[in-house]
Amino acid sequence: MNIGPIISALKNRKAGAVLVALQVAVTLAIVINAIFIIGVRSEKIGRETGIDVNNIFTVSVRGFGNGFNVTQSIDADIRMIKSLPGVINATVINQIPLSGSGSGTGLRAVADNKIDSIGTARFRFSENGVESLGLKLASGRNFNANEVDFVTQASNPPTPPGILLTQTLADALYPDGDALGKQVYWGDMSGSTIIGIIEKMHGSWVGWDKLEHVVIQPGRPAYNTNNYIIRTEPGERDRLMLAVEEKLTALSPNKVIRQVRSMQEHAARSYQRDRAMSIILIGVIVLLLTITGLVFLGLASFNVKQRTKQIGTRRALGATKADIIRYFMLENWLITSGGACFGIVLTVGLAYWLEITYSLPRLNLFYIPAGVVILWILGQVAAYAPAKRAANISPAIATRTV
Repeated sequence: MNIGPIISALKNRKAGAVLVALQVAVTLAIVINAIFIIGVRSEKIGRETGIDVNNIFTVSVRGFGNGFNVTQSIDADIRMIKSLPGVINATVINQIPLSGSGSGTGLRAVADNKIDSIGTARFRFSENGVESLGLKLASGRNFNANEVDFVTQASNPPTPPGILLTQTLADALYPDGDALGKQVYWGDMSGSTIIGIIEKMHGSWVGWDKLEHVVIQPGRPAYNTNNYIIRTEPGERDRLMLAVEEKLTALSPNKVIRQVRSMQEHAARSYQRDRAMSIILIGVIVLLLTITGLVFLGLASFNVKQRTKQIGTRRALGATKADIIRYFMLENWLITSGGACFGIVLTVGLAYWLEITYSLPRLNLFYIPAGVVILWILGQVAAYAPAKRAANISPAIATRTV
């Protein structure tokens, strides 16, 4: 089909075509970047944690009363929990991974406070902690039982002789070689030896760019409120959450069970903002595409109504219904394509602004042609009904409108 007449018709009614093209451009820029952000958020939520999230739950316990002995209570609680069928292992831990709450520190590979330390999350648990979290050692060994002591709020534990690090943190400290057996230095320049390296473990703060920087010190926290990590056999978690809560309550009258949550729930709470942002952006995408589709429909319907005489004349000269439909569909495609060209520039500009302002990753250029195709399809679908209605105008009816 010759597009010359279509271009001439658009020039004669260019205001509507320009407005629709601008709508296409803005929609393309917003939709592509919104889809990209949703993809980034989804990838963030779905990251491999290194932890057996699906089969772990946590219990927060607080003791009270003058006769309450926290260390004896923890020993009794852990023994009872580990004795239950379906429990793989359990430990007391200072902070819960993926929960958004934790403690951090800085480590150095050399004892020189003039060198910037590398930030890391810090956890403390017993020799049971690795198995309780479902962690895997890449090299080295776990803590031995004789290396783990109780740590109370009143105590000031010495620098541990041996610690565990994640592989990511070990590589950051010793990028040129194997970190196993090497020394790391704390803020006071005291040193610890890396006795084991964990393949992967996420810390507490899911929005931190050093989420995989984790150091683990040996110890059994014995505070006013203590957190237990319990790992179960697959399919046993929910049953054991109820059983453990009941048995801990019955074990001692001087304890309050403050909270029982699955690790999945902890992670879901931490990623709540990311999910909310994705839902909002999905709503924006649907709204924009709906408005753009209605704009396509409105322009096509207006053009059909304004060109009744022209359509009738073409039909009288031998144009088929298919010719009329193709005419309006091609016209719509040209408007969409013109808007898309400008929209691509807007898309790249908006993506660059988001990248430098909010530290987002660089836009994957695959999203641009995908977005253009979506708008092409939307425009064709919206224009089809008015185009078909135009094709059904008979030459006789069109002639009587003169």
